[in-house]
Amino acid sequence: MAITTSLITLVKLVLRFLVSGGIATAIHWATLWGLIILQVEAVLASSIGAFVGVVANCFLQYFFNFKTKRRHKKLLLAYIPAMLVSWLLNLVLFYCLYSWLLPDPLMAQVVTTSIVMVVNFLLYKKLLFRSKLNF
Repeated sequence: MAITTSLITLVKLVLRFLVSGGIATAIHWATLWGLIILQVEAVLASSIGAFVGVVANCFLQYFFNFKTKRRHKKLLLAYIPAMLVSWLLNLVLFYCLYSWLLPDPLMAQVVTTSIVMVVNFLLYKKLLFRSKLNF
């Protein structure tokens, strides 16, 4: 019974994570697309979009998904390194994919975002919000 309850809780957590992350991703991609339309170089546009998305994601994950009891200041101090990891991972992956494998910036961003999403979930669950769920 405990395994079933834990699994249901994990599924709910993952679904809320995907909704929150989806909103942040939409903000990231909208920023990326808008900057590309304004003739900003794709790697810089992705980098700026990732930063805007990461900031939005912090608030969404805090209030909607993990609902942590940690104080905002403590959480922010823990979130900054995770935000940098996420932002740098996006930058490096996008640069590599866009430069060598996928010349379409939107396709490169889709692949990049998919990888960063998995890393973010693990960072948020284990380090930032210290979820008690085990899997």
